[in-house]
Amino acid sequence: MSADLEALSESFKDKLRWICNACLPCVRRFLRFLALPYCFSKVNWRECTKSRTQVAFDFIYIFFRFKYFPDNYSSCRLWEKSRADWVYYYGSNYDPYQRRQLRKIVQPESYEIVFKDKVLSEMLCKANYIETPEILRVVREGENLEGVAKDLAGKGFEHLIFKPRSGKGGGGIVCTEFMNGSLRGIVKGYDVSIEDLTANTDLIVQKYISQHKDMSRVSKSTNTIRAVTIFKRDGEVLIIGTYARFGVGNSKVDNLSQGGICVSVDADTGELAKSGFNRLSQIFEVHPTTGVTFEYYRIPLWNEVIEMAKKVQKSFCFYPLLGMDIAITAEGPVVIEINSSYDNVDLEQATGPILKKPDVYQAFNDYDLLINKYQRNINKGC
Repeated sequence: MSADLEALSESFKDKLRWICNACLPCVRRFLRFLALPYCFSKVNWRECTKSRTQVAFDFIYIFFRFKYFPDNYSSCRLWEKSRADWVYYYGSNYDPYQRRQLRKIVQPESYEIVFKDKVLSEMLCKANYIETPEILRVVREGENLEGVAKDLAGKGFEHLIFKPRSGKGGGGIVCTEFMNGSLRGIVKGYDVSIEDLTANTDLIVQKYISQHKDMSRVSKSTNTIRAVTIFKRDGEVLIIGTYARFGVGNSKVDNLSQGGICVSVDADTGELAKSGFNRLSQIFEVHPTTGVTFEYYRIPLWNEVIEMAKKVQKSFCFYPLLGMDIAITAEGPVVIEINSSYDNVDLEQATGPILKKPDVYQAFNDYDLLINKYQRNINKGC
C-alpha cells in the first residue's frame, strides 16, 4: 500500500510539473502584455518617424500576430520596415515563447553553468585548446582591488581587467593601469579612486589583452566580434550572424549596454557594413570618436575568427546555440566570453532579421524553434 501511495504521489508530482511548465509561458506572456507600455520608454522619439498612436498599434500587432515582445522595435528601427518583413524577426530570446522553444533542445538550462561561471568556462576552453585570456586570480566578495592590482603589477601584470565571475553585458567591469609608480582605476571610461573599490561579488582578474592594430584603429577599447552559431542536425556548424562591437570615447569595453556601437560583418569577407547602431537607435557611418569609416573596413584575420567560432561550437555541441565574443590579437583570435543566452535583439539590430537567411530559417525549423504560424509558413509564401 505504501509503495502504491508513493507511486501515486510521484505521478501527481509529474502531472503538476507538466501543468506548471505548460502554464508558465502563458503567465509570462500575460505579464509581458502588462509591460507593453515599457516599450515606449525604449523608443528614441527623435529618430522614430511614426506617431505614438501608430507605434502603440504596431506594438499590439507584433505582440499578438508574431508573438514576440516589441522591445526590438526601436533598436531594429521597425518603423522604417514594411510590416511584411516583421515576420522574419525572431525577437528576443528572453521572451516566453522563444525561451520555451530554445530551452527544449538548443539552450538546455542544465548546462548553462558551463558558460555562466567564467572560471569553469576557461577551464573547458583550455581543455579544448581554445585560446582564451588566462584568469590570474579570483577576487572574493569584499576584497579590496588595490592590493590585488599592486600585487599583480609587481609580477609584471600592469594592465588588468576585473570582471564579475558570473556577469554579463559589461556590467561591473573595472580596469586598472600601473604606470610610473601609480595605480589608476577606470570604470566606464572614467577614472575612479582605486583605494575605495572593493569587490561586491566574486571577480576574475585577467591581463588586459593587446589587440590587433587594425582593431585599435577603429576604437581604443578592446573590440570584439560577436559570432552566433548553431550546431545543425547534420553535425555542421552554421554561422547565424557576425557583428563587430566598438567602444566609444575613453571606454575600455565595447558592450552596447555600456554605450558601444554594433556593426554587421560579412561572414564571408570580414568587411564591415556601411552603418552601425547604438542602443539609442542612432545610425553611424563613421566611428564617432576616431572618425574611421565603417563601409569596406576589413576585420583582420577573419578566416581565423570564423574557424575559432566553429571550433567553439563543435567543442560545446551539447549546447547547440551559442553567442561568443572574440577579440583579435596580432597572434590570432582569442575567445573573451561564451554566452549561453546571447542577445538576439542586438544581433538582429546589427545584421537584420535572422529568419530571412534561408539556411538559418531551415536550421531553426529543424529544431522546431519557430514560434508562430506565420514564421512556420514563410517557405509556403504565407
